[in-house]
Amino acid sequence: MTRRLAYLDNLKVLLVGGVIAVHSAVTYGFDGSWYLESYDELTAPLVDALTVMIVTGWMFGLGLFFLISGRLSGPSLDRKGAGRFARERAIRLGTPVLAYTLLVSPALEYFDYRENEGGAGGFWSFFADQIWHFGPGPTWFLEALLAFSLGYALLRAWRPPRRAPSRAPLRGRHVAGMALAIAASSFAAHLAWPIGSEQFHLQLGMFPQYAILFSLGVAGGRRGWLETLTPKLQRRCGLVAACTALAMPAILLAGDFFAGGAAEARFLGGWHWQAGAASLTEGVLATCVSLWAVACFRRRHNHLRPLARHMAPAAYGAFIVHPPVLVGLALAIQSAPVPAELKFICVLAGGLAGSFGLAALATHARPIARTIGTPPAASFVRVS
Repeated sequence: MTRRLAYLDNLKVLLVGGVIAVHSAVTYGFDGSWYLESYDELTAPLVDALTVMIVTGWMFGLGLFFLISGRLSGPSLDRKGAGRFARERAIRLGTPVLAYTLLVSPALEYFDYRENEGGAGGFWSFFADQIWHFGPGPTWFLEALLAFSLGYALLRAWRPPRRAPSRAPLRGRHVAGMALAIAASSFAAHLAWPIGSEQFHLQLGMFPQYAILFSLGVAGGRRGWLETLTPKLQRRCGLVAACTALAMPAILLAGDFFAGGAAEARFLGGWHWQAGAASLTEGVLATCVSLWAVACFRRRHNHLRPLARHMAPAAYGAFIVHPPVLVGLALAIQSAPVPAELKFICVLAGGLAGSFGLAALATHARPIARTIGTPPAASFVRVS
């Protein structure tokens, strides 16, 4: 791995750790969709504090993944051509989706059926009834990334560029335009698909953000935008993002978000000022935090420390295997006579160590594991 790309490794490890933390929180009381929901209840003040932090992070975390992937997709397609790029992406991203859906998802969906839905049927009868309905779990991200990649390859094959892209740096007006574009398109999407609702195991209401940030990454990769982001623009992005994040609790309180029910639903979509505020906040955070984080890590964290050298190659393997790790740990300690807060800490710590550890073992154990187990890491870290 080159020094130029080490900052993406460090950022990737942090983001995958955040995903594991969110799913651990859902297991113990945070409102969300997961295999084990509210398996034990944290105290209300802690849940409220986690809600503010997780909602804020959720508004930009996954979009940042798409930004980084787009950053490396443009140059990769330039070198390989549309056909080869599409074939390689289909194999490297499609294989983990199929493997997870067919081999891992059935058992976890059965736990969901028993624990969250109160089902009493046996596994094999459940399997026979649900065989065409098993979800891709966290590999939905790879589905989306594959769709964006194939769409980009098709566009480039249909309209190949006639000249080299301009190397003009990204400006503040461009950032503001993208933030407003995400806000407007997200508000419109949430009218049809409220935040938190799923369609075909996907939250389509969030896809305007993902598509715009992927496109920004593609353009940035070919134009050098992320590498030439000026310190002044980085500071402005950080300042705007910090002010928006600090305003989040006030917005949630003003809209009675914590009252639940109809008050909470107004933030999720519809012709309400709460939904408009949520969409605008999403646009600002998704754009400003993503650009600030990439620039900050490139300038300050562009080297791999010893622990990161082991974690970085396993990051996306950890992303894929963390669901059974977290579910197994939660089930193992459920009967322990300790507070839910301690269980949450144990599952979070064990989930991080177990997911990265298993992925690292799989990565180094056999060549086939390296090929199938960590394709997204290659998509984000290396430009081959």
